[in-house]
Amino acid sequence: MREKSIYKLRFFIAVCSVLVFGALLLWLLLGLNRAESVSAEQRLKTVKQSVMNGVVMCYSVEGYYPESVDYLKKNYGVDYDENQYLVHYRYVSGDIPPTVMVYENK
Repeated sequence: MREKSIYKLRFFIAVCSVLVFGALLLWLLLGLNRAESVSAEQRLKTVKQSVMNGVVMCYSVEGYYPESVDYLKKNYGVDYDENQYLVHYRYVSGDIPPTVMVYENK
């Protein structure tokens, strides 16, 4: 009788161990997925900030806002992966700041 209760206890401990391990594994995978999402958002912000830094630098040096992102790339060292990001740059005039939006190409 005592052997059966020890067997049941060991079986219960083994099942609980497997369940705890599975829960921890699931928690880890969900955490990694969230971290990847946050990282992608941060990269978008970084690209936008890079373009905006070039816009401000151009305005402070030349006295007007640049007409295109290509001008910023050529003269102010703005660089990003064009295959990965789409930069929408809306120029209005030399004395009005442009609208910059960055999207991820999928």
